[in-house]
Amino acid sequence: MINKTKIYKALLILLPISLLLNLFFVVTFIENNSRKQEYFIYNLNLKLYELNLAINNQKENDFQDPQIVMIQLDKVKGLLVDSVITNNFASSVLNDKEKKMLLSIYNFLEPLPKSDLFEVEKWGKADTEYILRVGEALSLSNYTANSFPEQNWSSVVKQWEQLVKAFETDFN
Repeated sequence: MINKTKIYKALLILLPISLLLNLFFVVTFIENNSRKQEYFIYNLNLKLYELNLAINNQKENDFQDPQIVMIQLDKVKGLLVDSVITNNFASSVLNDKEKKMLLSIYNFLEPLPKSDLFEVEKWGKADTEYILRVGEALSLSNYTANSFPEQNWSSVVKQWEQLVKAFETDFN
């Protein structure tokens, strides 16, 4: 016959251990999601600021060196491809709505001329007008030199929403 007091003692020992393990897994999960969010905040969002700064710089210089914009554009598009299209490690933090927003941003940036490593890209008037509209949409979404990049998730997602809305308004 099994001694009930021994079972209760064993359960009293195992219960706190189980609770601690569950707490550890929850904290690890939250920390992992936080790192994934930081990936977007410090990579993608920062690159969107840099893209707008490059556009404004070239606008002031009559697009003498469009390759500066192309480099920034390639960085943004590369991050979008990695995170949304190929589903890198950080994409699991995105919900369907956020993935759709990032895919929409990618689609608005896709029509721009492609960069070639060995050739300086020449832009036509339509390309320049398009990139100026991209810059306006970025500015309307607060991706400007006068605004400090937001560093919390809800603010970043709100900026993406504003950017998609600005693109849809300006390009339709």
